[in-house]
Amino acid sequence: MQSKIKQHLTRIGYDCIVSDIGGFPRLVVNVTIAESEIQLMLAAEPPFHSLPEFVLIDADSFGRLAHVTVYQYSGAIFGAVCVNDPDSLSINFEQPQLVVEESLKRHVALLEMCLTNPDWNNKELLREFYSDWLRKCRQDDSKPLLANIEKPILQRLAVYAPLSDKEFGIESHYMVHPADNSFSGISDIHLSMVKGNREAAGIALVIPIHKLTPAPSRFDSLEQWYIDTITALPTTIRNELQQKFGQWRDTTYWIVFTANTVNDDRTWFALKLVCKSKKALPLTGEKLKDWTLAALPIRLFNQESTVQRGGGRLSLSDKKVAVIGVGSVGCEIAHKLSAAGVKSLTLVDPDIYEINNLYRHVLEQGWVGAPKSFALSVAIQRQFPWSNATWYPDDLMKFARNQNMESYDLLVIAIGNPTQERLFKQYLLDTNTDVAVINSWLEGFGIGGHAVLDVSESKGCLLCSYVCPESGARGLVSNMNFIEPNQVTMKSIAGCGEQFISYGAASSAQTGVMTANLAIRYLEGKQTESCKTSWKGDDDDAVNEGIKLTHRFYNFKHSLEYLPLTDEDCDVCSQ
Repeated sequence: MQSKIKQHLTRIGYDCIVSDIGGFPRLVVNVTIAESEIQLMLAAEPPFHSLPEFVLIDADSFGRLAHVTVYQYSGAIFGAVCVNDPDSLSINFEQPQLVVEESLKRHVALLEMCLTNPDWNNKELLREFYSDWLRKCRQDDSKPLLANIEKPILQRLAVYAPLSDKEFGIESHYMVHPADNSFSGISDIHLSMVKGNREAAGIALVIPIHKLTPAPSRFDSLEQWYIDTITALPTTIRNELQQKFGQWRDTTYWIVFTANTVNDDRTWFALKLVCKSKKALPLTGEKLKDWTLAALPIRLFNQESTVQRGGGRLSLSDKKVAVIGVGSVGCEIAHKLSAAGVKSLTLVDPDIYEINNLYRHVLEQGWVGAPKSFALSVAIQRQFPWSNATWYPDDLMKFARNQNMESYDLLVIAIGNPTQERLFKQYLLDTNTDVAVINSWLEGFGIGGHAVLDVSESKGCLLCSYVCPESGARGLVSNMNFIEPNQVTMKSIAGCGEQFISYGAASSAQTGVMTANLAIRYLEGKQTESCKTSWKGDDDDAVNEGIKLTHRFYNFKHSLEYLPLTDEDCDVCSQ
């Protein structure tokens, strides 16, 4: 196959040879870029399941190049060239010659940019700084140093050691942590600090770099990079380092550097300095001789970076939301709102978590017998360290009478009880309470789920969804439902008190996610008017049970769309 690839590349104009490198025959392609003679060695053999890599021979002679990782092999210096993410490209593995041709084109194009455009090359080196830094980390430092740092300023912080009995989880990492923090009081990380079972490992210095230079190209240049970086710090910072930290002596220092890279993007990276005897922080090449340096991977574990990296929004952190009813639908809503960044979440439910709930709920078995709202508040705070989830073991009306509804930005009701929902709506009308409400419910047999956003002072209210299409009068059943009323939809396996509606966890999760998306849209100001939305499932199970479906089900073609809620016959909205 190597000869076929060579023939193909030669036929389209490349200068190819087969050379013995490291005891193996290797295909080498000679190209000229910016008057530089370059040799690229094909580093992979067919079959190709990703774009095959070419390595740059004698990589050191071309200076520091972006996307090129220099390494030594068989006494020579090579450069691994990164032209794409292996998972981002589909290749025709049945045509290896064409795959190699495409890869070669990409390698040549990238190297041409690096060699002919120094500004672009330098920007790419800075943009890729952290990736380059990771390549300087030792394999035994695979777990990143977690750093709860809010501000990129010169500061001294504590470093906590991982718990010896923890193989996984946050407590299995070293962590740079300030004395004050905004963690949930029951998060693992906070509890380990409070209990004092997490030993202090030392002190870390956070050093902001005003002018970042590219990461060191090789392991043996790490010390020189450190000294050059310290030397290049502004005089005020070097003096402050010397005055505040120069007299402090220890055997280990963690140094967390931070700097802007390109377009105001900020990077964080860390070094660990270790010495056999206690010494002051080395700030010169002479004092660095007794120290061993190691690059460390780091993850910023503060609210700003962690929430946003996880797809959440900091703009939601100050929103106050109550979820009333935390059964199979409500728990999904609460979970997704927390994941979106809502910190102040109030969970309301009078029910106890029972073993019958296991297969439709997110809570674990250990919570059986506990109040649902309490258990979910704990679970959410454990997963989302900055959550302030609280709980009430109340039903809807008791919660309404005991709390100030207008103190919330949004109420989400997922109790699946239309009588209580309409009663609550009437309570809001009678008390002139101005608060936005989402009512969410699902129907059995996987037929679908619904959510209604009722915004005060906008067109449409919950009661619009109770206007009977035939009579135009307010009815007792939502006109959004897909199942005709007055049918037996409950199943029983043990008589009265043991009946249940047949629907799976996927149906409740679908309804919960749909409702959470609507809630997030409202909290972000993207949905300001009352609206309704539904998802429609298959009718197989319902038909098998002999359940009659509504005219709306058979004609509904707007799953997950936000539709107007108002009904001109609504006796409340028409006043």
